[in-house]
Amino acid sequence: MSKLAWYCNRLRAMGPAEVGAHVARKLRQFMDARRLPDWSAISLEPDGQRPFPVLPPAASAPDALQEALGRDVGDILAGRWKAFGHLDLKVDVPPRWQTDYLAGVDLTTEVSAFELSNRQQPRGADIKVLWEPSRWNQLVRLAQAAYVLRDREAAETCAQWLQSWVEHNPAYCGLNWTSALESGLRLVQFAWIDALLTQSGAGVPLNRPGEELRQGIGASCGAGSLEQDGGRQDACPTLDRLRREILPAHVWFTWRYRSCGSSANNHLLGELAGLILAVVRWPALARFCAPLAHLHEAWEREVLAQFASDGGNSEQALGYHLFSWEFCWQTHTALRSSGRRVTSSAAQRLLSAARFYAQMKADEWDYGDSDNAYVTPFFAEETRAAEEWRAWFFEAASSPAIRYWWGDASLGLKAPGGKLVEHSSGYPSGLAGTPAKSWKLFRDSGYALQRSEDWQLRWDLSPLGYLATAAHGHLDALHVSIWHRGVAFVIDPGTGAYYADGVLREHLASWRAHNGPHLAGVRFPQRLGTFLWGSAHAVPARVEGAGDELSGELHLPVGRVQRSIRWTAEDTGWQVEDEYEPRSAVKSAEFIVRWQFAPSVSLEQVDERVFRLRRSGVTLVVLLNGGWSSVFWFQPDQCQQKARGTTLQDLGDVPLDAVCSPAFRRVAVGPYLLLTGKAGVRAATTFTEAQG
Repeated sequence: MSKLAWYCNRLRAMGPAEVGAHVARKLRQFMDARRLPDWSAISLEPDGQRPFPVLPPAASAPDALQEALGRDVGDILAGRWKAFGHLDLKVDVPPRWQTDYLAGVDLTTEVSAFELSNRQQPRGADIKVLWEPSRWNQLVRLAQAAYVLRDREAAETCAQWLQSWVEHNPAYCGLNWTSALESGLRLVQFAWIDALLTQSGAGVPLNRPGEELRQGIGASCGAGSLEQDGGRQDACPTLDRLRREILPAHVWFTWRYRSCGSSANNHLLGELAGLILAVVRWPALARFCAPLAHLHEAWEREVLAQFASDGGNSEQALGYHLFSWEFCWQTHTALRSSGRRVTSSAAQRLLSAARFYAQMKADEWDYGDSDNAYVTPFFAEETRAAEEWRAWFFEAASSPAIRYWWGDASLGLKAPGGKLVEHSSGYPSGLAGTPAKSWKLFRDSGYALQRSEDWQLRWDLSPLGYLATAAHGHLDALHVSIWHRGVAFVIDPGTGAYYADGVLREHLASWRAHNGPHLAGVRFPQRLGTFLWGSAHAVPARVEGAGDELSGELHLPVGRVQRSIRWTAEDTGWQVEDEYEPRSAVKSAEFIVRWQFAPSVSLEQVDERVFRLRRSGVTLVVLLNGGWSSVFWFQPDQCQQKARGTTLQDLGDVPLDAVCSPAFRRVAVGPYLLLTGKAGVRAATTFTEAQG
């Protein structure tokens, strides 16, 4: 789709108020590109009466965290960084802050950010990879090491690299100033960095007598380098200088360019979080955005809008669920520390959201869009960030690093008995191999969960996505994911990348990539470009059956598709039954179900309609009844199975249908079954334990 067509479709998704807000935004950009406020006179001493963050004693840090910090500092100082928690990057020291280190493309510019687009970058670069170093996760890690380990080198390097960032990213110039979420996230990080370095005793001075800052930071995109002392760059900038260089510009930008209308998704939660943390720690900053009471009110509205009463997130993406929740948790804590009362409805919504995530999260195979983002590195192991948060939700002691920073789920978000969520052993289950008698239903957000000691099924009965654009939506209605004995077999295909691989992105968001019954050749709903859908499909209807059976149906313009899932005691497994009923005026007579299996699954045909799945020492048998008019299966060869990479090109010659994405910017190949059924005929697929 052309750039012009995308903008035309995006405009159609906006209401009059949102159009007006974007016109006002353009006027602000016109003015801000020419003149910015003088921020030099503001006092930026932290609030000593009601400090945030409140740090735990350094001496009480668990061994696991101390060891992880020591290891991470070595990697960070050597330029061995990670993006999205898993993607290894080799960065310069200090980093070139406007570089995509995966593609090897330096996009450094001092052009006004208001003239730049963060959507499509040249030469294979991706804005998400470029933004990652400027989220300052590694700088927070250095500050944590300065505080916990009293590491002077980590403290000084953190301060120096922050100075480097300011020097190479003048206010509102370059790609790091094209998103208010990114500036809001940096405000969150700087609140922690400032607290950690202030209390570290590791050698970063708070201020120097007589020090003067250059005036009008970023007044033009041609602003020179930072103040020089005796002809050389200051070896260790003061915290007072960094506050002045960073905070006013970030607060001003985040507030003036915050997300609105159909763009107000997890971005707005992150922007409000950054503003609230900054104003709580440095109250004088309110003059550059809004009073804390106003920010608080806006934040509570978004909490109640973006999390359903049963805890599910409106964006229909499990990765963004945790990302949004962490923003909200930090905001909740900051507001409470400032003496403000968070309403019981907002606090209860966060509790429900934590419970939802703890129960729905299984392993790397999440659902919906996700860039594997986290807010602040409170974990011990970056590659296990989501697992450590989930463990803390279940039992704080099982996640020592997060427990160190956040305690035992305090501030009123405890369930009876003192736990944030019930332990997994308290989840409804029966004897080994026997499922629960009923599904766990999340009615408002549209998900169903079935779990026993041997099985877990996660079923999607949700809307397409959130707000008019359904930005992070996938065509995954009626999709079911299946685990057996803790091993993922039937998976959600993942996200891939937002900008770097358009063909794969289009596929992974489509009906064909998911196993919900769908019609061949029918393009509804239509994806109109990145983060933009046309008219959404109806919300799937749920029809409870008898006992352990659950049915759902989806009404489309061409007809109705229905799926029922029930336990079959005779097969000791789960039967999934699909049916398509066309409208009388529609000639289409076939529907498709494609079962995507995880990479490393071995798919073997045993009989004409019997297949065997093996993975990690666990075996399942797939039985197909006569309702399927055609059966096609694909098992990758040895070379294809080993193929891994970040884009389709890295995989070589494999069918697009076989490609899945275990994590953001990671692709792999897995086997699949492609089944075709006739209209009006019930077709069943049974997943059962291997006998003997």
